[in-house]
Amino acid sequence: MQFPGWLPFRSNKGERTLFNPLTPSERKAFRLHLMSAAFGGVSVGVIINHEYIAVNGLHAAAWQITALTMLWPISNILSVFINHWIDSHGRYDRAVLLIGVLTRLPVALMFFFSSVNVMLLLLLLFFASNSVVLPAQNAVMKKKYGDSNRARLFGWWSSILTLFSLPVTMLAGVLLDANFQFYRLLFVVEAVFGAGQAIFLSIMARGMSSTVAEKATGRGSRHFMKSLWSIFRRDREFAWFETYFFLYGVAFLMLLPVIPYFATDVLQLDYEQYAMAKGVIGQLGVLFLSPFMGIRLTRLHPFRFTGIVSIILAFYPLSLAFSAWMPAFGQFFFYLAYFIFAIGMAGVRTSWSISSMHFAPPGQEATYQGLHITLTALRACFAPILGSVLLHFFGYTEAFLVSAGIFATAGVLFIIRYRTHHREIALHT
Repeated sequence: MQFPGWLPFRSNKGERTLFNPLTPSERKAFRLHLMSAAFGGVSVGVIINHEYIAVNGLHAAAWQITALTMLWPISNILSVFINHWIDSHGRYDRAVLLIGVLTRLPVALMFFFSSVNVMLLLLLLFFASNSVVLPAQNAVMKKKYGDSNRARLFGWWSSILTLFSLPVTMLAGVLLDANFQFYRLLFVVEAVFGAGQAIFLSIMARGMSSTVAEKATGRGSRHFMKSLWSIFRRDREFAWFETYFFLYGVAFLMLLPVIPYFATDVLQLDYEQYAMAKGVIGQLGVLFLSPFMGIRLTRLHPFRFTGIVSIILAFYPLSLAFSAWMPAFGQFFFYLAYFIFAIGMAGVRTSWSISSMHFAPPGQEATYQGLHITLTALRACFAPILGSVLLHFFGYTEAFLVSAGIFATAGVLFIIRYRTHHREIALHT
C-alpha cells in the first residue's frame, strides 16, 4: 500500500516513519515509557478538572482561581538550577523517584479537606515535581532513543497518556455531578497514579549517567550562574525560540482563569459538559495526532512547526469570543474552540516537550529543558493576572480577542525567524 509523500506513514525516500522497527534497547525503554504514560494519564484526567472543582464545588474566589492557574508553571521556577545539578551529577533515576513520589503523594490529603487554600498548597508540591520529572524525561529520551525515532516515540507516549486521561476525565465529571464529595477520592487517585508515573520513569532511567561537558556550563554553581546568560548569547537560535515561545505562553496562560468563570456564569455548563469540552474534545488531537506531530517536528524546523500551530491556536480564543457574542450557539462554539485547541495543542505539546533537544549540546538536555520550564514559570507570574485584569475591567470577549492576537503574533514571528534563519544559512553556503 502506497501513501502520498506528505503523509507521515512514509518519507519521500519510501521508508516507513510511523511504524519504524525499534532496537531491543529502545523497545525495553519504550515499554517502561508507555507504563509511565498510562499512570500519568489517569492522574491528568483528574488534573483537568481542578479549576472546575474549585469554582463550582469549593466556591473559590477569583484570586484563588488565578493562583490555581499559576501554580503549575510557577512551581517550576527553579527548574533550570535543579536540572543543571542533575545534569552535572547524574543519577536521574534517584532524582525522579525521590522528587516524583515525595511531592506527588501529599495531594491525597485533600481527602480530608474542603479548603481551596489547602488545595493550592498541596498542588504547589505536586506540580513542583515537574521541574525534575519533565527535564529528566528529556534526558532519558535523548539517551535511550535514536534520533530518527525520538519524536515519533514521544508522540506515541503522548497518545497513550491521553488515551488513559480521557475516560478518567469523563468519569470524574459524572461522579462530581452525582455527588461532589467524590472529589476527595479523585485527589487520592491523582496522587497515587502521579507517583506511579514517576516510578516507571525512574526505572527507565536506571544505569544512565550524566555526560555534561565541564566547559559548557560548568559543574560549579558560580560558573553555572555566570554561564546562563551566555547560553542565550551563544545560542541565538535557542534565544529567539524561547522569546517567541514565551509570547505564545502569555496567550495560553491568560485564558486559564477566564474560561472556568465563562463556562459557569455565561454558558452555565455542568461538570460533565465542561469535562467533555476540556477533557475529551480538547484532548482528542493529542490522542490521535501526537505521533504524526512528532514526525512533522522532525521534518520541519521547530520554528516553522511551532509557528504553524500557534497560528492555528489563534482561532481557539476567537471561537470562545463567538461563544460570547452568540449565546444561542454558545455551547457549540465552546466545543468548537476546544476542537481547535485539540489540533493546536497536539503540536504545541510536542514542541514544548522536545524542541529544546534540537538546540541542546550533548549532555545538557535537562539543563536546556530546565531553562525552558523556568521561563514558563516567569511568564506565569503575570499572564494569568493579565487575563483576570482584562476580564475585570473589560469583559470576556476582550480577554479572548487579546489572546487571539498574541497567539497570531507569536506564530508570525516564529515563521519569519524560520525564513530568516534559512536565508542566513543559504548566504553562508
